[in-house]
Amino acid sequence: MTKILFPACALGAATLLAGTYNHDIHTAEECRVRDGLPNVFAKLKGGQEVRIAYLGGSITAANGWRPKSLAWFKAEYPQARVVEINPAISGTGSDYSACRLGGDVLAHAPDLVFLECRVNGGGGYEAKSVEGVVRQIWTRLPEADICFVYTLHQGMLKDLQAGKTPSFGAVQEHIANAYGIPTIDFGVEIAAREKAGSLLFKGDAPVAGKLLFSKDGVHPGDEGHTIYCETLARSMRKIAAAGTAGPHPVPAALEPACWERATLLPVTQATLSAGWRPVDAEKDPVYTESRHRTHAMLRGAVKCAQAGESVTVTWNGTVIGISDIPHGDPVVIEAVVDGGAPITAQRVQREKTRHARFWYLPEQTPGEHTVTLTIKRLPAGQAFYLGQLLIVGTPLR
Repeated sequence: MTKILFPACALGAATLLAGTYNHDIHTAEECRVRDGLPNVFAKLKGGQEVRIAYLGGSITAANGWRPKSLAWFKAEYPQARVVEINPAISGTGSDYSACRLGGDVLAHAPDLVFLECRVNGGGGYEAKSVEGVVRQIWTRLPEADICFVYTLHQGMLKDLQAGKTPSFGAVQEHIANAYGIPTIDFGVEIAAREKAGSLLFKGDAPVAGKLLFSKDGVHPGDEGHTIYCETLARSMRKIAAAGTAGPHPVPAALEPACWERATLLPVTQATLSAGWRPVDAEKDPVYTESRHRTHAMLRGAVKCAQAGESVTVTWNGTVIGISDIPHGDPVVIEAVVDGGAPITAQRVQREKTRHARFWYLPEQTPGEHTVTLTIKRLPAGQAFYLGQLLIVGTPLR
C-alpha cells in the first residue's frame, strides 16, 4: 500500500495535506489505519473530554458493541472524560445519516464519529451519501475524526470468507482511501470463526463447542457484540499512533453531486392539500406500533384518508425523498417534478410490523425544482401516513 499526498482545499495554514491510499477496495481486511484518529487520541492521552458519536442502524442502537466499546475507551483512558452521543436509529443507513447529520450529530460537537451502515445500505445513493457524511463533518468540524465500521449479515459470509469485501463495503473503502479514513471490518473475524467451525452464525439455541452469533442472521447476541468490541479494541491499538493532530482537509469531491447539503424538512412546512390531518404521535395505533423507530424517522406526521391528496415542495438541489409508514394493501403514489412525466410507486410494507420507510425520487439536474406528490390509489379504510421530507439541497418554500 502506498500513500499519495495532494493539496487540500484551503482551511488555514495548519491544515494537513489530504492523503489518498491505494488499498484494494475489493479485498477484506480487519483494520486499515490510513491517516488514523490523531485528534481523538491526542485528547484521550491528554486527559481531555472526548465526545464519541455512534451513527448507525439497529446493530449500533442495540445494547452491544456501542456501550461495550464506550466502556473500553473509558477503561483504557481513565484520565479522559469519554462522553457518548447515541444517534443510532434502527433500519437506517447512510442516506438518512447524511440528511439528519446536522441536528442529530454535529450539533453535539463530536470528536469522533463512527459510521456503521454496510448492512442497511444507502437508499440507492450509497457513494453520494457516505461522502456527504464525511464532507459535512469536516466542513463544520474539521478537527473531528471519522472511522467507518463494518458489521455484517449472513449474506456477506461467503464473500468475507473468500477474502472479498461485500459490495457496499467496497464503496466505503473507495471513499476511505480518498479521504484517509480508518476502517474496521467486524465481519472478518466473524467469518473466520464460522469457517473454522467455532462459531454458529445463525441459530435458535447454542450448540456445544460453538459460539452462537445471532438468532436472525443479522443482529448479534451478547457474545457476538463482544467479538465486535474486541475487534474494535484491537484495531484502536493499531490506529492510536497514526497521524498528526490538526484540521482535516476537504479535497475536491469524488462525487460532484454528493449529499454534502442534505437536510430534513418537516412535512408541515410543505404545501399540503386540504385533506391532510395531524397524526397523534402518542396515541395513533399505526404511528405508535413501532414508535421509537417511527418517530425517529418521521418526527411527526400527517395522514390522509382518501386518494387525490397532495404535497408540494420546491427546493434547490438534486434529490428529494419522503418518510412514510406503508401498511395494509399497497398505496400508489405519483410524483411529478417540474411538470414532467409522472413517476409512480407502490408503497408496500415488507414486514409484519408497520415500520417506517423512505422513498426517493430519481436524482435531478442540480438547480431549482418543484415536486408534487399525489396519492393516486388508497384502499378503502386505510390512511396514508407522511412524515418529514429528506432533501439534498436547500428547501425554498
